[in-house]
Amino acid sequence: MGNFRFSDEKNVREVKSFSDLDENNEVKKEVETKSDVLDLVFLLDKSGSMYGAVKDTIGGFNSFIEREKAKNLDTRVTLVLFDHRYEVLYTRKPIDEVEELTSDVYYADGCTALLDAIGTTINRLDKEINNKVVFVITTDGLENSSKEFSKRDVRNLIANHNWEFLFIGADIDSYHEAASIGIPRYRTGNYSKSSAGLGSLFRSVSSASERTRSGGSLEDGEWKKDLE
Repeated sequence: MGNFRFSDEKNVREVKSFSDLDENNEVKKEVETKSDVLDLVFLLDKSGSMYGAVKDTIGGFNSFIEREKAKNLDTRVTLVLFDHRYEVLYTRKPIDEVEELTSDVYYADGCTALLDAIGTTINRLDKEINNKVVFVITTDGLENSSKEFSKRDVRNLIANHNWEFLFIGADIDSYHEAASIGIPRYRTGNYSKSSAGLGSLFRSVSSASERTRSGGSLEDGEWKKDLE
């Protein structure tokens, strides 16, 4: 059934069903303030070089999730961990149901199959998402272990998806690596592998998410001002 128009003495309003009205025939507050769905996709590097940053990565991610939960917005979270392997912890989970990340699953080990992680995740979500997406790639190492996807493959996938891909790196030339897979400078940043640095990383993701949800642009780079 389509939307219908409801009128009172003062207004004409469009609602989807009578259940959207309260006992006073007013549009319920939750209907008025409901935001569009936003998907947050995280690719977290857990290769061996992340050994000294495991605790801060876990703490930064968990704090980020708690802050986002408090906003009461419709956010779906996908979390992928990668080294030379690829592990999906969950796909499009409502943010209120996201549990804490722990060292039982996030620990440093192995090489860096970055391209396979990006390509596999895009293909996995391709037919499931028809809303706004912020796709966050974090890594502190150069690609050295992918077998299924090349840079050209990943560049083509990124070009064919109208998602906000963020490349945030540490201890590498993030701008060069991001450009090589088609991610522009204004969606690229650097972070330091420290408690403060990882805090800045996740605050920047929050800023980018807010702008994306509201229909704003990331081109001015303001979302990453704490990273640069």
